[in-house]
Amino acid sequence: MGNWSGVSGNAPIYEAEDGGNIAGRLVDGDVSRQLQINFDPVQEIFLSYRIRIPEGYHFPNTSQPGTFAPDSAWKMAWIMDGSSGYRGDDDICLPTWGNGTYFSLIGNDGGIKKDGVANPLQVGRPGTENHWFSFSDWNRFSVHMKAGNPDPILDKGLIFAQGLSEEFGQKTIIANDRTLFDGDDNVNDNAISQWTRLNFSGWHRSGGVNAVYDHMTRGLYDDIYLATGSNSQARIEIGDASVYSDSTKLTIITPDNWSGTSIMATVREGGFSEGEQGYLFVVDSNNNPSVGYPITFSSTSESDAATPVVPEEPIDGSAPNPDPISTTPGYSV
Repeated sequence: MGNWSGVSGNAPIYEAEDGGNIAGRLVDGDVSRQLQINFDPVQEIFLSYRIRIPEGYHFPNTSQPGTFAPDSAWKMAWIMDGSSGYRGDDDICLPTWGNGTYFSLIGNDGGIKKDGVANPLQVGRPGTENHWFSFSDWNRFSVHMKAGNPDPILDKGLIFAQGLSEEFGQKTIIANDRTLFDGDDNVNDNAISQWTRLNFSGWHRSGGVNAVYDHMTRGLYDDIYLATGSNSQARIEIGDASVYSDSTKLTIITPDNWSGTSIMATVREGGFSEGEQGYLFVVDSNNNPSVGYPITFSSTSESDAATPVVPEEPIDGSAPNPDPISTTPGYSV
């Protein structure tokens, strides 16, 4: 796989930052630059991406840099069923700035329910201990969603969300107290519980109360990784600390060859640079990371990837033993 299925609106602009990193400009004033990917029906996904507002630019629908909008302003990524799923067919924003107060997981369908009532899952609120979004540098957001079994409408599912920035550190939210699908409950929905499409960026507000500043709205995306189906949460990451939970920089690598003694992989170096020390983690399908294996980043190639130098010691994930990576590869901007 590895290719986007289409574009909505204008084609994305890819721009080089200082240091040579290439990122996709998917939020650009009042212009839509949306990437879309279609995939086989699933009830479990893992998604990770980096996101940044360049210096001097604005969060959507704001009058100055470094401030959050007073209302619904940005659906950073949007999963759904079908090309029109955003209207209310199993759609969930990953996440949305939907009420002027905090980031949350919710959609027009309202499928995330607690005790039968639509209940957005808060995944980052400025001024609180779970705030992660930085205006000064790159952020990373990751989310794993797995529907309840055997009945995704009645049985509670599992949500793992992680926000990360060097400024605020790593923030994790885990919820197992709500359902992820709600059946055919509106005119845009149907009785099939599944996800088949992902949009980047989902939507951002223009023409709002701060429309005069729309031309200053901008959002860059990078290192988009999507895995679907069983074991989709299993992955290999590199962090900047020997303990996974202490890392303030993390990047997912895509394995090309995996044996008991070495891992050959395509690396999206994220915020790392040549010569920088890192630690490799094997994360199993239950989101348990292994011990960190020290690595060093070697030279960066033109493809925006660096090869980690892995020590001559077994990499068997014995703490814990990893499940196979999902057969669905990641997608990268």
